[in-house]
Amino acid sequence: MRDRVSFYQGDACNLKPIHSGYDLILAANLIDRLYDPAKFLGTVHERINPGGLLLIASPYTWLEEHTPREAWLGGYKKDGENHTTLDGLKDLLGAHFRLVRGPLDVPFVIRETRRKFQHTLSEATLWERLP
Repeated sequence: MRDRVSFYQGDACNLKPIHSGYDLILAANLIDRLYDPAKFLGTVHERINPGGLLLIASPYTWLEEHTPREAWLGGYKKDGENHTTLDGLKDLLGAHFRLVRGPLDVPFVIRETRRKFQHTLSEATLWERLP
């Protein structure tokens, strides 16, 4: 199995062309921490094989210290209606992906100190790359 798995570190909004041909991309706790999430989502289809999967999981805690407000995918009003991050994901991914599962609430715990923990719900969605 070791020869079939690779790990890379890089800027999700500025990935090199060699990062392509994947059957699965996991974007966990990433989307709401990118400086330009639309840039990542607008090109992620180029990195996934047709029929491949994109798993996005995030609590969508949009903060201006990570993402400028104008780059948020949700958490605001659009045409007088609530525009959620799921709405934004559908807008950005709809041309190249279909939503196959979710949204699902996935709880997780972050240990902040020896005696303090943060319990959070992440929203998970699974998208299939269209041919």
